[in-house]
Amino acid sequence: MGFYWVPALLGALGIVLLLAVAVVCLAHVRRFVHTAQRERRRTGQAVVPLRSAAAELRTRR
Repeated sequence: MGFYWVPALLGALGIVLLLAVAVVCLAHVRRFVHTAQRERRRTGQAVVPLRSAAAELRTRR
């Protein structure tokens, strides 16, 4: 009879594994981008008091 179905099964398994790796990579990239945006927002919020303090110092001089 033969094992003609083995290459097809291995091919399908390979495709499924590639899709799983792609999904995991995409999840990591989305998480990294979300974290970077949050840190950028926090950094921007931290700069505001420093800018106002610098403006006060400039007006005093």
